[in-house]
Amino acid sequence: MNAVTYRKLGRTGLKVSNLCLGSDNFGNQYGADESTSHRILAHAIEDGINFIDTADVYAGGRSEEVIGNFLARTGRRKDLVITSKFRMAAPGATPGPNEVGASRKHAMDAIEGTLKRLRTDHVDLYLVHAWDPSTPLEETLRALDDIVRQGKARYVGCSNYPAWVVMKSLWLSDVRNLVRFECLQSVFNIVQPGLAEAMLPMCLEEGVAVTTYSALGSGFLTGKHPREAPLENSKFGARDRARGSPLTKRYWDDLKFDVVDKLKSIAQESGQPIARLSLQWVRETPGVTCPIIGARTEEQYRGLIEAWNGEAPPEVMEKVRKVAAEYAVNRSWTNYPPPPPAA
Repeated sequence: MNAVTYRKLGRTGLKVSNLCLGSDNFGNQYGADESTSHRILAHAIEDGINFIDTADVYAGGRSEEVIGNFLARTGRRKDLVITSKFRMAAPGATPGPNEVGASRKHAMDAIEGTLKRLRTDHVDLYLVHAWDPSTPLEETLRALDDIVRQGKARYVGCSNYPAWVVMKSLWLSDVRNLVRFECLQSVFNIVQPGLAEAMLPMCLEEGVAVTTYSALGSGFLTGKHPREAPLENSKFGARDRARGSPLTKRYWDDLKFDVVDKLKSIAQESGQPIARLSLQWVRETPGVTCPIIGARTEEQYRGLIEAWNGEAPPEVMEKVRKVAAEYAVNRSWTNYPPPPPAA
């Protein structure tokens, strides 16, 4: 079974693969060098993936440069739907007061830098990387509207926004006749199911696409990090410290390790890869357009594609959903992803 298919991005006519290739690892000192990144990109296209995600802060801009060099070398720009993002300061950078945020000035400056690094005249989807409460929503939307009118982006969206801010943004776009957020990007996995509390139902109702990152919890949900192993001695720990330890804070607790242990048991009993169980859980959640995967090596990418292209039987996934639901109750999530609709 090849599970890479195509679907509309929300209510738009744009067709994207139901699996997106993330590039946070491209050009990163703990990730893939340029030649490895280019081979991963080539494999992804060969496998039917046409959706590529990057951001101006990934590897301090190097991710966009690596993708831009690939596009220039291969001429595959027209075959790809490229997403980039702005808002953040690069890790370790000390930006000026107007070199971060979602102001009109920063948006207009950021898109120019992104297009230069990507070596293209437009991005297909341009996201605000996180909500900026210091900038009026209308200012950001008007800037994005101009960017679309200028042909520098085809569609726009947001990432890591609260549901109420997304809803207010959609209202402003409607009443001010401005470009609309067509896509939301956020973290979503078995041990971080908060997206289902309000965001997924709202996006389904409003026709907003949802792309999710960290389906495998940056490798945590593959079971490769034993709870007794000192984190500081692992590659995971070194990469995480370089980013301010957000992943350590997000995943390293006993309840989450209990989930991994249960998933390992289901995987061993069923003969299904544990990565497949976690990816399939995300894929089957109503409202999710596609998860984003990332890889540091060709071998890692191939393992992810193999997991994605298979399908665990319904009775196995029922056990996975039970484990996930029990975790959600323990974490006091009030709204939890329902099972997928019957075929």
